Parts: sequence; C-alpha cells; structure tokens
Amino acid sequence: MMRYRIGIDTQQERCLPDTTVYLIDLWNKEPVKDGLYAFHSKGLAPLYNDGTRMLKRLTGMPGDEVNVTPEHVLVNGAEVSTGMALAQRLGAAESQFSRSLTLQENEYWFSGEAATSFDSRYWNAVKREQIVGRAWPLW
Repeated sequence: MMRYRIGIDTQQERCLPDTTVYLIDLWNKEPVKDGLYAFHSKGLAPLYNDGTRMLKRLTGMPGDEVNVTPEHVLVNGAEVSTGMALAQRLGAAESQFSRSLTLQENEYWFSGEAATSFDSRYWNAVKREQIVGRAWPLW
C-alpha cells in the first residue's frame, strides 16, 4: 500500500481557506488534537455519498465535552467554531443542531476554519475507523 496521497480541495468555499493541496499520510492515523485529518464520510447523504474523502481539523477527542449552540461550538469550554451559516441551506433551523455531548471512545469532533464549513456541528462525531490519515498543508 502507498504511504502518501495528495488531496486537492476544489470547493469554491473551502473550510480551510488558506490551503488547496494537502499531503495525506495514510500510515499516520493516530489522532492528535488540532491536527488535520482526512476521513471517509458516513451518513451524510444526499449531500455526500458514504466514503467521500473529507478533510478537517480534529478539535475534539474522546472524553471531551462538546456544546453546540446557534452562536458557537465549544469543546471543553474553548470555542472551535462560530455560527450556523449552513443551517438555512440545509433546510433546518439553527436550533435543530443545538446539543451537548461527551465524545465517547473512538469518537472525534472535526471542524473547518470557515463559518460555512460543513463539519461535526452539523453531523456529529467521526468514528476512528473512518480516519484515512493525517494531512499536511502544502499550498
């Protein structure tokens, strides 16, 4: 199996605005908070088919407390995302995404850096087995 793969973000509104091309280390799947990771989507249809490769920043680890409100997302009291810019596009009220939870074993919270990022605030935690590898921004 190859160790590396190149990831290219072709979205018009990127969730990690300063980078378009990433090096993904398929052998490095060990979750480290604040690291960038590629993972396979699951349960996001009709927007994304299962298995679509996504890339976000890991902002919550097992045992972390997550609080999602229309104003912001807090992980252990620290703000990791602001607002619910996509709620209307998703056909839902911002309040539908509000919740508090504790991440369980093998659950990880992923966030984009843009207000319009489609991330865990909308679809919840990612399981460890969905992680493809650690990603490194190239340009």
